Amino acid sequence: MRHKLSHEIDNYPESDDAGTIRVTAKIFGQDDNSTFTTLSLAKDFIDDENEECKSKEDLNYFLLEAGITEDVINNAILELIVYVDEVTCPASIEYSPGCALNVRLDLVPDYLDDDDDSEIQEAAQVSFDDTSNIRFRPASKLVVKSLPRKVYNKKIKKEKKKNKKMVSLEECRICLQEFSNGGMVVTLSCGHEFDDECIVKWFETSHVCPLCRLELPCQDDEL
Repeated sequence: MRHKLSHEIDNYPESDDAGTIRVTAKIFGQDDNSTFTTLSLAKDFIDDENEECKSKEDLNYFLLEAGITEDVINNAILELIVYVDEVTCPASIEYSPGCALNVRLDLVPDYLDDDDDSEIQEAAQVSFDDTSNIRFRPASKLVVKSLPRKVYNKKIKKEKKKNKKMVSLEECRICLQEFSNGGMVVTLSCGHEFDDECIVKWFETSHVCPLCRLELPCQDDEL
């Protein structure tokens, strides 16, 4: 069984939601009772010493009741914790203390192959919209296709005193990898830049900038 993770951040949450994480889990290939949402403080969720975190316990119990094997559950929850830790770490550009984090965990059986991806994304869209305040709406394909692109050239700075060359590292904030020299980079109107492949994939399920929530026209607005 495969699992996929995605998230959105509410920078201006209600006071009760400040600093929280809402996890919505969806198991595909099952009945209508295959969606579950749990809420806790983000810091409690990623705390390794807090083994009795109610949110993690409830999620674990839900997956067990759904017939998911313990190995798959342990792996999914571990990756979920690491994912949340990376999003909320002090070095994160998109997250700050007091934000509300919404994470979606999709579990997809192996018998649903890549040909079913469109159906999976559509089902995930509906289920997640029904169980949280986050709206995962794909961006307009025409708008995404027309976004300005450029070939990335790695910048090299020269240190005057020591006469040493220093490489200026710039990275895509989706995959957290340094831009590839000669690779294609997309620049949004807000000024944020991403790998072409990463941001195109992102806009297949969300119409907002991953960093500042700038909204692009939605695909369904064109229908």
